[in-house]
Amino acid sequence: MLSLAMTFVCVVTACSSDSEGTAAQSVTPASSSSSSDSASAAASSSPGSEQSSSDGTPIRVTMGGTVLMGRLSDNATARDLIEKLPVTVEFSDHQNMEKTGPLPEELSTEGMPEGEDPRPRDIGYYAPGGDLVFYYGDVGYHDGILRIGQFDGDMDAIADQEDGFTARVELAD
Repeated sequence: MLSLAMTFVCVVTACSSDSEGTAAQSVTPASSSSSSDSASAAASSSPGSEQSSSDGTPIRVTMGGTVLMGRLSDNATARDLIEKLPVTVEFSDHQNMEKTGPLPEELSTEGMPEGEDPRPRDIGYYAPGGDLVFYYGDVGYHDGILRIGQFDGDMDAIADQEDGFTARVELAD
C-alpha cells in the first residue's frame, strides 16, 4: 500500500512539474500575444482607429530636427486631413498628457463616434475646437475626441516639446 501511495505521489509530482513547465512555456508567449491581440481588437473595434501599425496612410511629423512617423486611419476625419496635407500646426501642452494645435480648417466628422478614449501614441482630432491632437498620456474618454491615427514609435519627442512648438505634418514618401 505504501508503495502504491509513493508511486501515486511521484506520478502526480512529475505530471505537475511537466504540465507547469509546459504551461509556462506555452502560456507566456500566448499570453503576450493575446494581450497584444486584445489591444489590436480594441483598437480595431473603434471607427477612429481601424489600423495596426502597418496599416493606414503613412505620415511624417517634423518638429525642428526631430522626425516621427505615423499612420492615419481609414475614416472620414483622417481622409479629410490627408486631403489637406501638408499642414504646419502650432501645439500647446494640455495637462502633461497631450499636445493640441488648431488646424486651419475643420475636418469632416461624418460617421465618426461622439467621443473616444484615446491611448498614448494615438493621433486625434478634437472636433469642438478643430484641433489636431498628439496623445502621450491617458486622457480618458471625452465627447468630441476622434482617433484618426497612431504614431509608430516612442512619444518622448512629443512629450518633451515646450508649449508653442511647431510641427509640420505631411504624407510620408
